[in-house]
Order: sequence, then structure tokens, then C-alpha cells
Amino acid sequence: MANDSKITSFSNKLLQMINDDEIMKRKLMVDGDGIGDDRKISNLIKQFILWCYNDNESELESELSAERLLNVIDQSELAMAKSVQTIKMITHELDNYENTYKNIEKAIADARAKLSTCKAELAHAKQIRRYKLDYDAIANIIEQHPSTQETQIKLNVLENEIQTLQKINNQIESKLEKRRRQFQLLLSASHQLQSVLDEENTATTTTDHQTSSCLVDNNNDLMTIPPRTLDNDNNLESSSSSTKEASPISMETN
Repeated sequence: MANDSKITSFSNKLLQMINDDEIMKRKLMVDGDGIGDDRKISNLIKQFILWCYNDNESELESELSAERLLNVIDQSELAMAKSVQTIKMITHELDNYENTYKNIEKAIADARAKLSTCKAELAHAKQIRRYKLDYDAIANIIEQHPSTQETQIKLNVLENEIQTLQKINNQIESKLEKRRRQFQLLLSASHQLQSVLDEENTATTTTDHQTSSCLVDNNNDLMTIPPRTLDNDNNLESSSSSTKEASPISMETN
């Protein structure tokens, strides 16, 4: 009776395994990794068929064969349970990987956004630094030059100096013009005096020749000339000499 019950339970299990859909499902679940589980199931079915149609075995051998078949079935079920748990674990890991992938994608998007923000901030900082360098260079150039007030003071001083020099220049030019005119007058007076002297020398020379030629003949007449006439001649000579002396004095006054 015990053997019959075992055979009945085994038959029921075998009938469940014979179902095509269940076989395909279990085949995929058991032999998902391709390690020969499908071949084990095929051998199990062949052994079961041989055990069913083998009438030459004794009852003990038949029980031993049934035990071996049940052990193989238990091992297959255990492998199938392991495969189910492996599939669940793999599915769970896939979910975890999917979540991790999504988190990584989100982190990458956040990093890209942050990177874009950092690039914009870096460009702004570079622009500010460039402006600061330009401002420092302009400040150094401005510091090298005097301020507007100092420049205005220097301009005022220079303008006053220019005006002073202009006045001095005008005074010097007026003095030069005055001295030029005086020099021209002096030259004119000297030329006139030279002409007068030349005429007097010419007249004196002519008078001396005439006097020397007539000296002998008029010696007696000269002795008889009244003293008043001689005084008149002396007065004429003195007046001419005074006129000559007065002309240079008038020129110097001018």
C-alpha cells in the first residue's frame, strides 16, 4: 500500500510535469542558464517510462528505482526553486539597477546643469577679473599724471609767466626800436657832419691856395685892415663852431 501511494503521488507529479505549458515554463526556469537541467528532465522522463514498463524487476528493485526517481525529482524541484529565487533576485537587482540608472541619469543631469552654472559663473568671474585688471591699469595711468587742480594751477602759473615774458618782450622791442631810431639819427647826423667837414676842408684848402698866391701882393693891404673887421671874422668862426657842437647834443637828446 505504501508503494502504491508513492507511485500515485509520483504519477500525479509526473502528470503535472507532462503538461506542455508547465513543461515549457519549467524548462525555461530550470534551464535558463543552459547548464544541462533540460537534459536531466528528459533523462528523468525516460527513466520513469522504463520504470513503468519494466516488469522484470522485483518489488525491492522497483522501490529503489522509485526512490531514485523521487530523489531526482526533488533535486529538480530544488533546482527549480533556486532558479525561481535567482530570477526573483535578478529581477530585484534589475529594479535596483534601473533605479540606480535613473538616479545616475538624474545626477548626471544635475551635474550638467551645475556644470553649466559653474561655467557661466567662471565666465562672469573672468570678465570681472579682466575689468578689474583694466581698472587697475587705468588707475595706475591716472596716478602717474597730476590731478585737474594741480594742472589748472600749473596752467595759471604758465599763463602768468607767458604774460610777464610778453610784457618784457614788448618792452625790449620798444627799447630796440627806440635805440634803432636813435642810431639812425646818429648815423644821419654823422653823415651830415662829415659832409660839412668835407665842405669846410675843401673851402679851407681853396682859401689857403688863394691866400698863398695873393699873400705877397696884398701884404700891405692886410696890414691896413681895421681891427673891427678881424673881430667880425672871429665872431663868425666862433658861431660856426658852436653850431657844430650843438648838433650832436640835440641828437643825443632825441
